Amino acid sequence: MLVFSNSRFLTLALLLPALAAAQPAGEVLTWEESVRQAAAVNPDLRAARDNLRAAEMDVRGAGSGFLPTLTGTATKSDTSSTSTTSIIAPDSNAALTASQNLFAGFRDQASVAQARANRTVAEANLRAARARLSFDLKSAFATLRTAVDALVLSNDIVRRREQNLRLVELRYESGRENKGSLYLSQATLSQARFESLQAEQALRVAQAQFARVLGRDNPQTMRLAGDVPVVAPPAQVDFAQAVQDTPDQQRALAQVEAAKSGVDIAASNFWPSLDLSGTTIHQGDDWKLEDRRNTVLLSLTVPIFSGGKDYYGVRSAGAKESAAEATREGLIRQLRTQLEQAYAGYVQAVVKLSVDEDFLKAASARAEIARSKYSNGLMSFEDWDIIENDLINRQKAVLQSRRDRVTAEAAWEQALGNGAIP
Repeated sequence: MLVFSNSRFLTLALLLPALAAAQPAGEVLTWEESVRQAAAVNPDLRAARDNLRAAEMDVRGAGSGFLPTLTGTATKSDTSSTSTTSIIAPDSNAALTASQNLFAGFRDQASVAQARANRTVAEANLRAARARLSFDLKSAFATLRTAVDALVLSNDIVRRREQNLRLVELRYESGRENKGSLYLSQATLSQARFESLQAEQALRVAQAQFARVLGRDNPQTMRLAGDVPVVAPPAQVDFAQAVQDTPDQQRALAQVEAAKSGVDIAASNFWPSLDLSGTTIHQGDDWKLEDRRNTVLLSLTVPIFSGGKDYYGVRSAGAKESAAEATREGLIRQLRTQLEQAYAGYVQAVVKLSVDEDFLKAASARAEIARSKYSNGLMSFEDWDIIENDLINRQKAVLQSRRDRVTAEAAWEQALGNGAIP
């Protein structure tokens, strides 16, 4: 919240209705409603959810190797012959075959393990997508809130500069102020009006950015209510454990497990395969299937030579496993650095906001005293102008620090893989 003197507070109170009237009436969005809408329409989040569902189906499909297969066939043939000695085979038959793999070189177990690892990767990707969306939404919400406050502040600064110019003009007309002070006051008013124009444009950009995160097409129809909820940073952080809990680390670990299963799948080609199948066949003419035959087959297939394909396949899978492990080791160090940086930025942003608010409180008091002294001829224009500029800079700094405090907390949550998106 901005710190204003009594006169500026009255000016702001008069200014807010005018600003509200200038803004087109539209939907009022709270933070909770923004979270709900962003979670419902964000394409990256939808894609991550769909990928997780696909991975879950792959796990179920990988387990099919442990189950038997059942196939049925039905045929009818029409055979004619001029030979009197030919044997006419039955023209109709139906067959039912059941087969079960008894051993496939541990391929089935490895396939299930690999599918489960890929599902873990998809879960980590979904968690990362939620954290990324949470950061984008908090950043966009805080930026839009700051842009609204900055527009109010910039208009208040314009009014204050106008009042200051009138005061300098009166002193200049009475011969108690020089022309340089008058020109400088006019220049600072022009700058304040320019910054007000910048604030209007920044507001439109912030509205467009917020609408993009929400998946909206009409950014000017939305207005905010409330602020992003914030919490104090933890006093102590177990960074080693925090690294292990991040979605990036969990994804990398699952990719290593998937690569290990890939080695087992490739190595299964060197093992024999044992299969059991049974077939029942019914034959006859014109679908009168009166002849029945049953067959049971136990087959053992032993690979002997595949032209080197199996050998090089195992070597390739082993190299991929080694690469995945090396990637994970490097990622752990990188994540530790990112977490340390995010936490430091978070803590510093919280403290800086408190410091800037203290400075603004002091600058507001000094500005009121300085205005009174300058009006009574007890302070030079140069000293008064320094205090006025300090007040304006402090007001802008508080707005910036409030936004930075929200985005710093959001960046810390994203680094952990957490956020506001359910």
